[in-house]
Amino acid sequence: MKSTRITVMHCYHLFIQKSGVLCTSIMSLTAMMVLSFPLYASSLSLQQAQQLAIANDPMLKRYHFQKDAFKREGKAAEYWDNPKLATSIQNVPTDGFRFNQEPMTQVKVGIKQTLPRGDENTYVKQKFEAMSNAVSMASASRKAWLIKQVGEDWLNWYFSTERLRLLEKERQLLTQLLDFTESRYGQAFGDAQQQDILQVRLALLTLDDKFTSAYQQQQEARAALSQWFGVPLDDGIEPAQSNELTHLLLSYDTTVEALVNAVAQQEPFSLLQTHPEALQIKQASNADTAELNIAREQTKSQWAIEASYGYRQDDEMGMSRADFVSFGVQVDLPFFTKPKQDERIGAAAARLNARKTDFRLKVNELAAQAEVLKYRLSSLSERRALYSAGLIDEVAQLAQSLLAAYTTDNGNFTDVINANIQQVKVEEELLRIEVEKAKTLNSLAYLYLPSAPAFASKKP
Repeated sequence: MKSTRITVMHCYHLFIQKSGVLCTSIMSLTAMMVLSFPLYASSLSLQQAQQLAIANDPMLKRYHFQKDAFKREGKAAEYWDNPKLATSIQNVPTDGFRFNQEPMTQVKVGIKQTLPRGDENTYVKQKFEAMSNAVSMASASRKAWLIKQVGEDWLNWYFSTERLRLLEKERQLLTQLLDFTESRYGQAFGDAQQQDILQVRLALLTLDDKFTSAYQQQQEARAALSQWFGVPLDDGIEPAQSNELTHLLLSYDTTVEALVNAVAQQEPFSLLQTHPEALQIKQASNADTAELNIAREQTKSQWAIEASYGYRQDDEMGMSRADFVSFGVQVDLPFFTKPKQDERIGAAAARLNARKTDFRLKVNELAAQAEVLKYRLSSLSERRALYSAGLIDEVAQLAQSLLAAYTTDNGNFTDVINANIQQVKVEEELLRIEVEKAKTLNSLAYLYLPSAPAFASKKP
């Protein structure tokens, strides 16, 4: 981002010398856009990340243009084929090439209009309308997927950042323990206390390796999240803090409790038939149905009407010659190629049946994912309750008790170190459980919220 800012300032000084007021206006607008851009804030919430990802997603823009193209194709399908205009000079004698030599010589101008084959135009329009609806479902599915994927990447970033804070807390505990041990060692002598100091220093060195690994995970998570914005996240930006992590998950007008109730009460196979991923296949199936109807219309004859006017010049003696007017009708005969038409109809029917099978497979896949996530959410909720109900407090009390015993020379120093490290590990495990629970809710929200009409009142 620094290189980008330098380039902008360079352009500013270059253009200000050449274009004056115009450049000043452009650069002022650019400055306003930069200042208002959320990536320059000190923190980034999950909802902000989701909104930025949706606003900068090129796939959604592609779907917008693709949908517009299908709509226009559908409107174009309402019209007949272009009429054909033909002109010719007929029956010119080769022995003189004079236009008035023979009575059959004429200049002929004709027009021909081919009519649609049966209701083919109607079904073509239905096909493009179904394809347009399929793109709309693909766009809705993409938005829901973006919310889920950005949520998962943001939670990874949040976890790695919070883990660094816990490791810093562990460092402070070990540093205080080292100061305390060195103070005791300065007042008394003994091999045991020297070993105590070495143990704490070894624990601090081990902690440095954990810091390096955690920092790497944080940078990788930051880079993974940056891909959705088109620009890298500044190093000074951190994930927004929240007392209740799961509250950040939902960009819909609902609550976590409502989502959990929907997961518990609604049968996923029936509900997920209206998921955008499934509806996209269903709309594609409607397009295949229209394609089948088009194939059936090919068995009908196609008519064309034509009219022409033939102009004849007066003969060599000056006698007037009458002009000609002609009318005609053309029709093709698809009856002679019936096996060919039957094969086309059979192919279209097979594609339609394959698409319907894809729909059932997709619903089964989504329902299976929902069942797995339901059991995972239940297990994580039980584990979180176990840690929050007493495990953290008990480990903290144990660490304090062992430290007090060691202070009065009634305890083992190794137990003191292990208890302090275990205390941070328990807090880290609780953080991991909360983040995994948030990820599970995030995935369930992707499955249930776009499928249930009650949750669709607010768009992210």
